[in-house]
Amino acid sequence: MNKLNAILIDDDRNFCQTFHSLAENSFNFKIAHSGKEGLELLKSYPPHVVLLDLKLGSSMNGLEVLKRIKKTHPDLPVIMITDFADVSTAVEAMKLGALHYTSKSPNINALKLIIERQLEQVNWKLLYQQSTSNKYDLFVAESPVMKSILQDIQQVARTDSTILIEGESGTGKEITAREIHRRSKRSDNPFLAINCSTLTPLLFESEFFGHEKGAFTSADTRKIGQLELAHCGTILLDEIADLPPESQAKILRAIEDKSFQRLGGTETIKVNVRFIVASNKNLKPLVEEKLFRKDLFFRLSVITIKIPPLRQRREDIPPLIDLFLTKFANEMNKQKPGFSSAALKKLQNYPWQGNIRELRNFIERLMVFHSGEEIIEDIEISLGTKEETLQIPPQLINQPYDKAKQSLINDFKRIYFESALQRSKGNITATAKEIGINRSSLYKILKELED
Repeated sequence: MNKLNAILIDDDRNFCQTFHSLAENSFNFKIAHSGKEGLELLKSYPPHVVLLDLKLGSSMNGLEVLKRIKKTHPDLPVIMITDFADVSTAVEAMKLGALHYTSKSPNINALKLIIERQLEQVNWKLLYQQSTSNKYDLFVAESPVMKSILQDIQQVARTDSTILIEGESGTGKEITAREIHRRSKRSDNPFLAINCSTLTPLLFESEFFGHEKGAFTSADTRKIGQLELAHCGTILLDEIADLPPESQAKILRAIEDKSFQRLGGTETIKVNVRFIVASNKNLKPLVEEKLFRKDLFFRLSVITIKIPPLRQRREDIPPLIDLFLTKFANEMNKQKPGFSSAALKKLQNYPWQGNIRELRNFIERLMVFHSGEEIIEDIEISLGTKEETLQIPPQLINQPYDKAKQSLINDFKRIYFESALQRSKGNITATAKEIGINRSSLYKILKELED
């Protein structure tokens, strides 16, 4: 993770110098030697965290500085550090909003480790806030079926019940999970997602539960897992059907007990997390085939939301198109175009086997090559309704990989170079210049295609 910006407020100059030298690889430091100086620095240097000494040699002690920081920056994490730690001041500091209260003793290295452990949570929260500021795709519900699902979301969002979201790939299961989180009491806390299909059992458990240093060969440092980082928030287990069988029992225990141990650890860690799971496969047949634990299935499917494919909710296509046009026009710094009524109708009638993901990718490709704000009318080639669009012939699926790949490459070359030649009206020199290869190479490729 990136280094955090930190302000250290402490009147002990020797300590400041020593701690700065020790921890400069972890933090971008600014130092103030009094409460007044620290509050002034806060106006011009926005930190991610403040390290604040309790006993400042000035008219303001650390607790007074803490009060003033929290008045102007209520969400800014402040860690109190002192040579004189005691229970009463610790309690008072925590009541005033301090993230943590710790002693400078026994040594400065131990203090650095304590602060870094606390700031693992701060750093994750920072990244979470940055990611949510990127505005994930909105939940679109214009069709009757999605309006009904939205009503269900409004109901279940108020609870902490575990939710199973089912639907084909690309239908918007993660967007649905984010919408549940956004409408819940946990909305100010992290939403984290793990794809269960992309990790081996060991990597999945390391990612989910975290691990201690030395837990396995490459575990050089302690790692805080996603479950721990999602404390007070929501965690999505995507493609739950692909969860390794050896991990299913551990997930069930974590969901039921809301507690876990890191890999290689002995400490039991309690968490307050809302679980949402998603699957593009029907779990019931997997249970019957004993490929998925029955007890885990019943624990996950307290509430089930089924997201229909896009072809069954065509009323959602126009607002989704508008959403993606706006998104990519802004990202590419282009003017937002529109579609003619005929083109829009064609888009609504297209089957969209890849669902929202396919529609999104189509609009992105279109915006890459489109300029200006005029109405878009010709979309046949982009949608694959002409011969020129590369398709994967069904007969290739059963062929050996190398043979099928070479066949597709040859088809791509034919389409690509024929299109380039058409644009330059058969001029070999102009074609070679446009696509960035030399003339002799182009001649060689065209000869190979003729053979």
